[in-house]
Amino acid sequence: MKSKPSKRSTLEHLVFDTTNESFFDNSVLDGADSDLLLLEEYPHIIDAAGLCICMEGEIEITIGSQSYPVKKDDLCIIFPNDILYVRNKSADFKGYLLVCTTDFFQLLNVASGTSIYLYIKDNPCISLKDKDRESLIRMCDFLKEYDLRREHPYREEISKHLMFSIIYEVIGIYKKGEPLKQVPYSRKNQLYFNFIELLAKSYSMHRELEFYADKLCITSRHLSNICKEMTGQTAKECINRHLITNIKILLETTDMTIAQISEELNFPNASFFTKFFKEQTKMTPKEYRNANVS
Repeated sequence: MKSKPSKRSTLEHLVFDTTNESFFDNSVLDGADSDLLLLEEYPHIIDAAGLCICMEGEIEITIGSQSYPVKKDDLCIIFPNDILYVRNKSADFKGYLLVCTTDFFQLLNVASGTSIYLYIKDNPCISLKDKDRESLIRMCDFLKEYDLRREHPYREEISKHLMFSIIYEVIGIYKKGEPLKQVPYSRKNQLYFNFIELLAKSYSMHRELEFYADKLCITSRHLSNICKEMTGQTAKECINRHLITNIKILLETTDMTIAQISEELNFPNASFFTKFFKEQTKMTPKEYRNANVS
């Protein structure tokens, strides 16, 4: 992963480092680290797909706007463009981490419209049985061992097939996992999750309802009705909620001025930005920052 600059100015991306000529990396996370994966002080947008198995201790992670208490033998799955934040890590925490590049992840037949993708996206953290945990870690170690065989003419092909096997092992765990049960996803569910995924990528540049409806090949009214049914909020309210969540992150965790945040998120000017924020939160950005930053 790329290192964090000394002074943070925006909601940054945690980018997978491909300079080692590999599409994946795996490692053991140690709770003694002062800032685990650079995620304890600031949230980051994750430019990778990954899994983390808690082997000892416990940790609380926030994915998007949802927090999950993660304990021993729990598995967490991260998708590209997830906003990840690490909190309340115990000193004895140890975790096994495997990540792969976004480009490789997109090669998989686990597209965003499939029911299993939606199900895992909706349930990113589950508990593992001993056999499943041991098997998964063994497969990850096996992947790393084979990838080190630089002299082998088919090293890359073997490594990629081993990664496919690991991913389908995870899918298998989800399909048979208890007490989890498979939930059939309707066309409306798929459209909603596609909307949320698109929103995470485009919110800073596009906040027009028509933009998202056009991308999804449906009418604005249909998209708003879907969001209303799924969340109780209209599509425009979902867009504003996502935007406000990210503005709050910038206010809490960066030194950016109000004008800089306004420009970063493509508002016409700082006054318009302040008016929008106050309409949504009943506070000005400055008041929110003063109340939430010590």
